[in-house]
Amino acid sequence: MSKKAGFTLIEVLVALGICAMAGIAIMQISGEHINHLSAIEEQTYASWVAENQLVEIRAQGDKWPAKNGHKGKTDMAGRTWYWQEDVVRTADSSFVKVVVSVFTDEQREQFAYELATYIDKEASK
Repeated sequence: MSKKAGFTLIEVLVALGICAMAGIAIMQISGEHINHLSAIEEQTYASWVAENQLVEIRAQGDKWPAKNGHKGKTDMAGRTWYWQEDVVRTADSSFVKVVVSVFTDEQREQFAYELATYIDKEASK
């Protein structure tokens, strides 16, 4: 009497179930990874917009263009980015804190990035 070796139907179904669950988990992880990459890309471009705006403020020197609530838009990487400057007084009257906030929508509801620096008003004259 020879006994044939092989898998039973139940063993094959269990193995297929395990493979299916592993495949679903891998697809979810891949999707999350792609979402994180796009978020990092958005933050990188938004940080460049904020940095460029602060450089423009510093480049004006004695004209001192930083204004509280000043708004604008910049095109970068095929998108339009909306920014807003906020100038905050400090304990030292010769320094101000300039905060540039970057948004992805014109209504400035979708916050993307914020960058702040301190500028010496006396040195820019």
